[in-house]
Amino acid sequence: MNAKEMLVYLCAASASGFFLWGAYMSYQEVTRHTELNPERRVWIQSLLFKFLIPCAQPFAALFGLLAARQERRQVETNEKSFFLSMRQRLRRSLITAGSPDGVTPDEFFGIIVVSFGVCVVTGGIMFALLSYQDVPSLAVLAWVMMGMLGIFLPLFWLRDKLKVRRLTITRALPYSLDLLTLCVEAGMDFTMAIARIIRKLGDQPLSYEFAELLRQIRVGRTRGEALRDLAERVDVTELTSVVSSLIQADELGASLGPVLRIQSDQLRVRRSQRAEKLASEAPVKMLFPLVVFIFPTIFIMIGGTIFLNYLQHQ
Repeated sequence: MNAKEMLVYLCAASASGFFLWGAYMSYQEVTRHTELNPERRVWIQSLLFKFLIPCAQPFAALFGLLAARQERRQVETNEKSFFLSMRQRLRRSLITAGSPDGVTPDEFFGIIVVSFGVCVVTGGIMFALLSYQDVPSLAVLAWVMMGMLGIFLPLFWLRDKLKVRRLTITRALPYSLDLLTLCVEAGMDFTMAIARIIRKLGDQPLSYEFAELLRQIRVGRTRGEALRDLAERVDVTELTSVVSSLIQADELGASLGPVLRIQSDQLRVRRSQRAEKLASEAPVKMLFPLVVFIFPTIFIMIGGTIFLNYLQHQ
């Protein structure tokens, strides 16, 4: 290796080093501003989001500007905006999912853009490799499928977050309602009973929602308003039914103990019905893996043995 080649390699290594150092410093700066964003309220815990959110911040700013423009236009023309309605639905879904890592709707749109870009680049690489192997139709299909995957991956993630959180709250609700019933019937105030449930539940989504309910009541909101906000945030059918009964009893001035006892009994009946429904659906759900995975294996074992015996006797 002569001196000229050494100089070229040294310059290339230095340029790569300066590029990586600049990218890392930029990432640290963006991450610092992202973590201290007052709208976030929580620190980013997920390692994946520590990389995704800073990359999505520029797109989130653009979506924020678009939302502000659409709001002004909606006020001026009194026409509903599809983007604002979709943004509002996304906001509600994120709140129901527990606001994971404090992701805002604009940041989630930015994450979709980043995911789409990464998958499109990956699909382009696959397209080039498959085109080189002289399968252009499969190359185009792979590129299109990767682009669609980039759009739907964040949506699938949010759907799974919603499903898991709702299931966790649904499982913790019967115990919480029984404990609330016992506390109220024992003479405790509603807020004291909620505080006792929060201590008993510990680190659970329902405990955080009850803590927000208690905070709203303590800052001056009425019990009915705080309960309605709880039902809208959680969006679980069983909890909505309990909240409706509590609000009705509060407006009529009725005692909460009998109302909670009735709701607790109904909740047990619903849980039993849900268990029976899942048990009846189990054979149908087992049919697909049975036909696709188990039956072919059995046929291969039986047919393979017969075929080997046939070959041996030839």
